[in-house]
This record gives sequence, structure tokens and C-alpha cells, in this order.
Amino acid sequence: MKFKLLAVFTFTALLYSCDDSTTGVGDFVSNLDKIEAFSDTYKVTSRTHKLDSVYSRTNKAYMGKYTDPDFGQYSADFITQINCPEKFELPEHLDKITGVSLELYYTDFYGDSLATLTVQVDTLNKIIEDSDTGLYYTSYEPKDYYDETKAPLAVKTYAAVDMSVSDSLRNTSDYYPSIKIDLGESFGEHIQSLYTSKPEYFKDAYSFINNVLKGFYVHTTQGDGSVVYIKDIWLRLNLDYKIKSESTGEIDSLVHGNTVLAASKEVLMSTRLENSDKLDELVNEKGHTYLKTPAGLCTEITLPINEIYDTHKEDTLNSVTLSIKKYRYAGNENSNTFTMGIPQNVLMVRKGDIDTFFEQNKTYDNKTSFLGTYSSNTNSYTFSKLNRLISNIFSEIRSGEEYTEDRDKVLLIPVTTETDAEGNIIGVSHDMEVNAAKLFGGEDGEELNIEIVYTKP
Repeated sequence: MKFKLLAVFTFTALLYSCDDSTTGVGDFVSNLDKIEAFSDTYKVTSRTHKLDSVYSRTNKAYMGKYTDPDFGQYSADFITQINCPEKFELPEHLDKITGVSLELYYTDFYGDSLATLTVQVDTLNKIIEDSDTGLYYTSYEPKDYYDETKAPLAVKTYAAVDMSVSDSLRNTSDYYPSIKIDLGESFGEHIQSLYTSKPEYFKDAYSFINNVLKGFYVHTTQGDGSVVYIKDIWLRLNLDYKIKSESTGEIDSLVHGNTVLAASKEVLMSTRLENSDKLDELVNEKGHTYLKTPAGLCTEITLPINEIYDTHKEDTLNSVTLSIKKYRYAGNENSNTFTMGIPQNVLMVRKGDIDTFFEQNKTYDNKTSFLGTYSSNTNSYTFSKLNRLISNIFSEIRSGEEYTEDRDKVLLIPVTTETDAEGNIIGVSHDMEVNAAKLFGGEDGEELNIEIVYTKP
């Protein structure tokens, strides 16, 4: 009896240990029964799909303009609010706010480090309501939130690499590159006047945003050549205030200092992106498909659901795997001075679920959404466990759900992932940096196949 139980456990372990690279399987045999596992291959079709707009409520902002010979021009700008923490206070004996600056700290950039661009800062003239969900997408219209006929609050010319900083400082771990924009003396006077007369306006973020500063629209007005990836946004207030003198005991010693208010997850920060019509030309190419970020191109896969259902509706699908190779270069290798990165993580999600997936801050569940990671060894993206997706669609068919044209379609979308302290993925968002990949497939390109391992009941 013990031997028979051991044989059953051994068979089960063998059957379910098939990994994602399995392409053909022979017979699995136990001492009790003979169960055959079969493999089957089906053709899938793919095409390039343009993403006109993506959900962009992230903890980073992007700014700049770049023209690529293969993908055309795109620009990035953003709207941000500034958070005021609860019970915020300036020094008790404030003498004067001597200056205010908006500081944009960035972790990286794409493009020409020395390209000169001009950034303009405008204050918003409309309070952003929770119902303004369109601001969470990269296609929002900033003119609805600021007066473009009014003189800007500030203008600054910059380059991605500040050559006024010494190499010895730039190469240290303590250096944090930034673009610092002086907002002018009158803006500081405005802040001080409200703080003195209406201190309740500074009691929390809601009061501050509604009464003091609705937010900023930050955008590039001139130049081309780089895009910076902004991680931190600070509003720095430079202050003169008085403290008690050690010699006299009187409050008459003048001190120079500063305090910082920052953009944060508690308030809105949203990037707007514009791509040129060049992407429409790439969509029409039939010999391959593309992935292009930010907010540009993804790949649509059509699964042969009806064909698989007709053949395997009574079978057990043990594994279903799709692997897609990429070309070495996304565009013309000789036309681009700056090589784009390769999307490292690609989300496979049902086409009809794309909006709710990102809006509801979901993570992939290996049932209706899957994560494929680029492998440099195979130069490909592999999606396994797709048997769960297909079984889910089979259930929809059996229950008589009305057929929709997107039922058998999934999108491959470049994403970035957020992990916890233990390395577990807890968040997925659109990849907003500059990356691209050209994939095998397309309506007239190399055939793509989905591999199925199944057993008969």
C-alpha cells in the first residue's frame, strides 16, 4: 500500500514539474495507471497597437523633448501639486521669505547631456478636484488648468548635465542632479503675506492647495535633445528669522535658513506626453511588431481560442507557453546616436482589462494578467502559465457569456515594477522611460506559436 501511494506521488510530481521550456512530452507512467501527456502547437497572430494615452499617476515626473529618427519627436511635461504637512509652521520670529525656488531632482535622463532646453513654470488657476480623473492620463489638456496668456512665473535654461558642477563632486554618491528654478521675489512675498494673515491656510495640504498654491504646470518651451526622469520635487523657502542672542538674551540675532515643501503621493503629480505621427507609420508595418515607451506602442496578440476550445474543451491544460523573440535593434542601428533601453518587464493583460488594471493599481495575478521578463540569454520574452488564462476564457464560453471582439486578445505592455523590502512585486505601472523593442511576428512576419501540454480525462 505504501509503495502504491509513493508511486502516485512520484507520478504527480513528474507531471506537474514540467517547466516553461517544455516543447514536447512523452508518456508518464506509474505502476498503477498509464496517463499520457500530449503536446500541441497553435499559431498566434500579432500586430502593433498604438497607445494614445496611458495612466500616469506615478511617483515620478518626466520633462523634456527628444526627436528620434525612427520613432519621431515626443515631449514630456507635468502638473504637480505641493504638499503641506499638517501643523506646518515657519520660524516664530520670521523676518522675511527672501526667495523661493522650485527644485527638480532627477535620477537619470535620456539623450544629449549637453543639449540646451528651456523650462517654463506656470501656476495653476483651477483647483483640481478628485473627479478630474482625466489628469491621470498622459493626454490631458494643461490649458484647462492654467492661463497661457498670463506671464509665466519663471523661466529657466538648463542641460541634463550641469557643467558648472565639478567632476569631483558629480562623481560622488552624495551628488543629486537637479534643475533649480528661481520663482521670484514677489512669489515669496505672496507666500509670506498669506502665512501672516491667514495661518489656517497652512494647516494641511487641502487648505494649502485650495487657498495658497493650486499647483504648477512645468513644461519645456524651447530646445530638443533630452528628457529627465524626475524623482523629487521641492519647493524651497529661503528665510531670514530672528533667534535669542546668547550675549544679550534678546531676540535680535538674524539667522538665514530654509524650509522645504515637497510633492508627494498624497497630492497629484501627473505627466503629459505627446508623440509625433511617426508612430502611426510604425503601426502599419506588417513584418514585425513594436514595444515603445513612453506611452507609445505595444503589441497585440490574438489567441486562437475557438480552435483550442474545439479541440481541448474536455482536456486538462497542464501548461501553455508563449515565447516571443526580439530583434537586436528596435530601429535603424546606424541612425540613432543614443541607444534606447530594452523594456525589461512586459505585462500581458486582456485587452478589455487595460484601463481597470492600472486605474485600480492591480498587480499581475497569473490568471488574467502575466509578467514576462526579458532574457538576454534567449533574447526573448516568455509568458508561462497561460493555461489559467485560457481556462478562464473556456469558462466564459461554457457559461454563455456574450462574445466580444476582445475576448481572445491580449496586449503586451512595457511596465515597471515596485517591490517591497523582501523583493515581492507589489505594484505595476506603465514604463515611462525611453525604451523600445522590435519583436518577431506581425501579420506578414515570422510565425509565432503557442505551446500546449495537456492530458486527456
